Amino acid sequence: MAKPIVMVVDDEIDVANVISDTIKDSGKYEVVTAYSAKEALEKLTKYRSFLGLGGNKIRLVFLDIKMPEIDGLQLLEKIRKDYGEDIGISMLTAWEDEEKWDRATSGFVINYIKKPFKSEELLATVDKFFEGKDTSMVLNTFEKHIEKREEFKKKS
Repeated sequence: MAKPIVMVVDDEIDVANVISDTIKDSGKYEVVTAYSAKEALEKLTKYRSFLGLGGNKIRLVFLDIKMPEIDGLQLLEKIRKDYGEDIGISMLTAWEDEEKWDRATSGFVINYIKKPFKSEELLATVDKFFEGKDTSMVLNTFEKHIEKREEFKKKS
């Protein structure tokens, strides 16, 4: 049986490779790495099942926010528009503020992980997603965002 495919999108090559290796080293998943939003879209098209049968072969995407040309939040919106909601998306970024959380949670992300990331949190996100807990993960992320709003208000 083929391993589930996860895609990592980050323009910082070393960071993208560390994230990819962390997931790959679990031995449970295949990883596709893209170093730009444009490359990510090309790979999503390449891995799309023919005639829409079986959906997308890439099932989970980790997105950085700060990237040139198309940032991660714009890419999130494009993926949702062009590929639907059957691809799980987790933000994995150093950027965190209320506006970014609003845009991410409106795109139904399964998690919002802040860099530097903990390997355990990253792998737990992947494992939970492939265990079919994606709906509860979206709700938990939204609830975490509501809690974060208070934090953001205090900082203002």
